[in-house]
Amino acid sequence: MKRKINISLSVFIIISSFLYCSCSKILDTKPTNSVSDQIVYNNITMIDALLQSTYSKLKNDVPEWMSNMATSVKLLGTAYGSDINTDPNPIYGMMTPFKNASFYNPESYLSTEYASRGLWKHWYGVIYNTNIILENIDNVQGDQEKKDEIKGQAKVIRARCYFNLIRFYQHTYFIAKNKPGVPLVLTSEIKEEISRASVEEVYAAILSDLTDAETLLANYQRPNIAYYDQDVVNFLLADVYLTMNNWVDAQKYANKIRTRYPLMSMAEYEDGFTTSNPEWVLGYPQTEQDYTSEYLPAFWDYGQAGTMVPYRLLTPSAHFVLDIMKDDPRALYMPHPTEPGKYASVKFLEKRSSAPYGDILDLRAAEMYLVEAEAAARQGNTTVALEVLNMIQNARPGAVVTTGGGQDELIQAILLERRKEMYGEGLDYFDIKRLQLPVTKSFANGNDLDLAVPANSNMLVLMIPDQETLNNKSMVQNPDPAVEPVFVP
Repeated sequence: MKRKINISLSVFIIISSFLYCSCSKILDTKPTNSVSDQIVYNNITMIDALLQSTYSKLKNDVPEWMSNMATSVKLLGTAYGSDINTDPNPIYGMMTPFKNASFYNPESYLSTEYASRGLWKHWYGVIYNTNIILENIDNVQGDQEKKDEIKGQAKVIRARCYFNLIRFYQHTYFIAKNKPGVPLVLTSEIKEEISRASVEEVYAAILSDLTDAETLLANYQRPNIAYYDQDVVNFLLADVYLTMNNWVDAQKYANKIRTRYPLMSMAEYEDGFTTSNPEWVLGYPQTEQDYTSEYLPAFWDYGQAGTMVPYRLLTPSAHFVLDIMKDDPRALYMPHPTEPGKYASVKFLEKRSSAPYGDILDLRAAEMYLVEAEAAARQGNTTVALEVLNMIQNARPGAVVTTGGGQDELIQAILLERRKEMYGEGLDYFDIKRLQLPVTKSFANGNDLDLAVPANSNMLVLMIPDQETLNNKSMVQNPDPAVEPVFVP
């Protein structure tokens, strides 16, 4: 792993001010040999600057496609699902990682391709920054509360990177906890070789960082919703525990978000997901210094508002529009402007014709309502599960309201509501894996191809980048789906 780390993880950025303050201008400079370790590491101001640059890296790092990680994960997460098509003639006309994922092309998972390399490079780059922070923050002079805030943010950022890595590069915890996960790099030391920790070990490290951050960020008041605070910790803990089938803790932490964040109104839901509202737990306001159009509306919007950057890539299947979302108030679609008989989504609207473009959505509370409901139902607490499920349904006037049913029926109703409420927000891929579901696309359902992907398909797991396996003899590669189609426990 040495060469990969040297290329992608060892360079970090020092910035002069907070990333997302509207009055600030970011000044990115790479450190040179003339900058001593003492200046960089033994000064709380410089460590805080490294934290701010790490936030910048999270927001806009890898060039070309996947430059914004929050958006990229949502787009990939959606594209792998059964409900999605990719426009056969997108405005840029290229096979993006998201289009490859939608078609389950080899380019979506092979070790030489952009998704496998880009996600790995990005998240390990962020992890390297957090390791530098965590190695040095306790040794510098400064206010202890400020040091705790920096340390807590670094830990939750690192935990989230590992949570993403382990879900993209291996099967779900429940069936693969003893299998190779990803390398667990918790220091800035550059090693010639490093092996993959087990899935269980990676999850243990994730939980350790998150529970530490939960305490460290207890009193932290973030300047805006672009920063990772205790609410983000609770959100991630709920998701991690849900993935581990730990229903008790998943419900506990989801409830912490549900009771703090109200659901957006239907008018806010229809507004296009480019303006933050009280339901957003994490998002990225764009200022005059921000120019990225790498956010959800750019990939869905067909220029309805005369926007400048409609990529025109993703579309819903006819089955999803006409059957799953029939008469639902969230059925925000229009006839496809160039493909008769097909549809385009208007859930996400790019409403600004020049920079700064709209706010970038990352996490919103509705997901936690659904996590709490599912976790309660799986424990047999159908009363609480139904009550929380109905909160979402009643917030969407005209939606079908679930009135009862047994435990299994209620779980299915919750999963269906998750599919409706969170459409296009990237949960499909993670649900397919954790629930061990097959993926079916067909011309009959209005998809662009006939496709049957079995449950636990190895096409759902990215292969380790070839730079890693070539330069690190201890690195074990994931199975090639062309040779081993389905995961074997």
